[in-house]
Amino acid sequence: MRRMVQLVDNLIERVFPRLRRKPRYAYPIGIAIFAVAALARMALSAWLQNSTPFLTFFVAVLLTSLMAGTGPGLLVVAASFLFSWYYYLPGPGWFPITSGTIVALASFAVFSLLIVAVVQLLNGKVEGLLNERARNEALLQDSALGELQLEQLNVELRHRLKNTFAVIAGLISQSARYTRDVDTFAAVLAGRLSAMGNAMDLVATRSFVGASLKELIAETLKPLVPPGSLRLDLRGPDTIIPGDIASALALTLHELGTNAIKYGAWSNERGTVSVVWTLALLENDDFRFELLWSEHGGPIVTMPERRGLGTTLIDSGFPTAQVERAFTEDGVRCRIVAVLKQATTRRTRGRARSIR
Repeated sequence: MRRMVQLVDNLIERVFPRLRRKPRYAYPIGIAIFAVAALARMALSAWLQNSTPFLTFFVAVLLTSLMAGTGPGLLVVAASFLFSWYYYLPGPGWFPITSGTIVALASFAVFSLLIVAVVQLLNGKVEGLLNERARNEALLQDSALGELQLEQLNVELRHRLKNTFAVIAGLISQSARYTRDVDTFAAVLAGRLSAMGNAMDLVATRSFVGASLKELIAETLKPLVPPGSLRLDLRGPDTIIPGDIASALALTLHELGTNAIKYGAWSNERGTVSVVWTLALLENDDFRFELLWSEHGGPIVTMPERRGLGTTLIDSGFPTAQVERAFTEDGVRCRIVAVLKQATTRRTRGRARSIR
């Protein structure tokens, strides 16, 4: 009994709606049902009088409308009307037409159309309920996925906060060691925390998946660029880098920019800085990232006599990176090479861009 109920439910909920949406199957099925009804009526002619010619055709109209839809149901109504009229009213042949023939045909037409209309309403209600159930199931699934994503974001946020507080504590401790007065300490620390904050904002806008490399470099250096035309030139493709690498790169670029303002190309009115980076796909789907910082037109620079926190951040602040710095007559050159390990990378080809 349970299997029979499941079979009927499956036919009504899945098979019949799909069939009604495919006319190339629905109309042949309607014609087949009519043919079976006509053969059944002819087989019952010995027991049924000609005054009841529509017995099997009412069933055919009902089944066709339920299974194949309104169009095939109307087709069966028309075929049954003509078949019964020709063979049984008065039959065989179309004439003579009596009042009894007219009443019988009109009654069949009215009741058959009523059956088609009622079944159409029922089919519409069933499909509406099925669509509503599908929408509710989709909403429940989206809600479950949303809760899972929210929980993952909360875990990631807690992890980021712990790391952030650890980095801030380290910056405060190291800045205090390398600065001699409170004003300098406050200014240096504020700049470094601002660079970290910009990196975290870019990461947060992408649900903590990572930050846009091009946006990170531009947003980190924008506050440091002195007024004037073509003081900074940025060139390179875009990609999404993980949050920890974004924070470290922001601190490194901030230190390079700060040194350029104090001692390098941005300490005068005509020096420029060029930041060019490349991405090369490796065999394991990671990317080799190379960035070149070049200063031009500034005063002659020399290697600092004392190793401060800024130098430490530049040389070792970027995780798993190789950093090379050169102090030439043209200015500071810094080359950073690292492997970006990430599961998903959105890469676009960058165009040359200048910040004025």
